[in-house]
Amino acid sequence: MEINANFPGRGWARIVLRNGLIQSAEFQGPTRDHQPFVAPGLVDIQVNGFAGVDFSDPELTSEAAASVLSRIWKTGATSFCPTLITNAHSRLRRNFRVLAEAFNSHPRFAQSVPCFHLEGPYVSPGGARGAHNPEYMRPPDWDEFEELQEAAEGHIGIVTLAPELPGAMEFIRRASAAGVLVALGHTDASPEQIHEAVEAGARLSTHLGNGCPQMMHRHLNPLWAQLAIPELSASLICDGFHLPPDFVNVALRSKGIDHCILITDAVMATTLAPGRYRSLDADIELLPNNKVVMADGKTLAGSAATLNHVVEVFMRYAGATLADALDMATINPARLLVLLC
Repeated sequence: MEINANFPGRGWARIVLRNGLIQSAEFQGPTRDHQPFVAPGLVDIQVNGFAGVDFSDPELTSEAAASVLSRIWKTGATSFCPTLITNAHSRLRRNFRVLAEAFNSHPRFAQSVPCFHLEGPYVSPGGARGAHNPEYMRPPDWDEFEELQEAAEGHIGIVTLAPELPGAMEFIRRASAAGVLVALGHTDASPEQIHEAVEAGARLSTHLGNGCPQMMHRHLNPLWAQLAIPELSASLICDGFHLPPDFVNVALRSKGIDHCILITDAVMATTLAPGRYRSLDADIELLPNNKVVMADGKTLAGSAATLNHVVEVFMRYAGATLADALDMATINPARLLVLLC
């Protein structure tokens, strides 16, 4: 099989496939106007749910988890990280077992899921908590995490936590040594605590610019340090609601294309009709403009954006090329997950 199309940033390409694998790729000239583009599959490292399926649902089944595949693939995303957020330990353990069962029982799910993402429960109960339930928040506990990792059969690859919590630095060191990517998020940390967390091994900021207090000290806050530290990559929710264009441009200039990652933070209402839904034991509302809020009508409750839409919004906000936007949604997250190197 042969595909002839534009490859973003490289030009017109001739790609030969055999048995579903790329055999060769030759670039044969500049980009051709009004012709299709080809690119690697999109990689979304933070997906809480999709198309009516909530990965934190107490009744989640492996069949339901695998059922999202065809809907996600239609958006151009071929790899994604199912994400469980702050919850009771028993719920997290149960649902990681279900995700592991889906991984073992559905080969296409295993092919599409490089790892699972645990966002919380080791996050701040203060102004940075967002839609996370403070009832279930607690300091990092390595023994507890090992129980979750056992339930997940070793597939938890990303943990988002707040580094100011008691025991966080030792947890970061142990997780990093175990090959788990540690991300900072939903944090009220001081700049010094952010720097210490990076020295301990943290390498990612989860949805930078979100998961932080509405009001902060103009200098002594967790945001500037995360923007300034080169070892931290930054994931960004460019859905048109979570971040304004100015912040996206500041983050891009601070981090550079190579250290920015586009994500959706998608919830179960993604691709569904506007209306009220139940997610994480709380009511959320998908508004007609595709914004997702808690029942209070104010607090953002994740996103209903798909990653192809996020790519488009980022290009518009930053004046970026398609090639750069696709790198942020393909190569950069894949490299972070050690898929390409």
